[in-house]
Amino acid sequence: MEQRFCQSCGMPLVELFLAAFAMAQERNYISICGKTKTSIKWTEEHKSSNTNLSISLNNGIYSISGKFNGKQISKTVKSKGKPWYQNIAYNAGLTLKNGRSVEYECFRPDNIKLYTMSAAKKENEKLDGKNAVRIEVSLTGFMSAFWSCDYYFDTSSLMFVGYKGVNGGPGTPETKISVAR
Repeated sequence: MEQRFCQSCGMPLVELFLAAFAMAQERNYISICGKTKTSIKWTEEHKSSNTNLSISLNNGIYSISGKFNGKQISKTVKSKGKPWYQNIAYNAGLTLKNGRSVEYECFRPDNIKLYTMSAAKKENEKLDGKNAVRIEVSLTGFMSAFWSCDYYFDTSSLMFVGYKGVNGGPGTPETKISVAR
């Protein structure tokens, strides 16, 4: 396996590749995380919407470039000062190992807007017969009343094992993801 390092800080990088299939349309996401599991770069490729963009964080400024829905995009967005966890499924279990909650920021893939989110450790539950830590993720402030979802992590390894949540407007059925072992 090739070892990669951050250009600005020299720390080893963890590269996470996710291929998500939504409505039979392939989306590819790549998150590059630093040693602390926070994101430092994220790319999205979605051929059917003519999207191929990259977001990177350096000194509190996000740089966004590429194509989004067929249109060139090149802009910067100031961080709100929270850690960047573009893929909370990768790191929430470890991030909340010794804590109860964390606020973080991430970009919504369908509009490339920066949101502040909250992840809060809840009780342990059984998910498909396995012991799991449930972590509730929601928007912050008054928006928290409108949407939340649950991520599940193995109680011993703290690795992602499942997800439950609604990924659409009112009336959209719940999505459930379980990791097969």
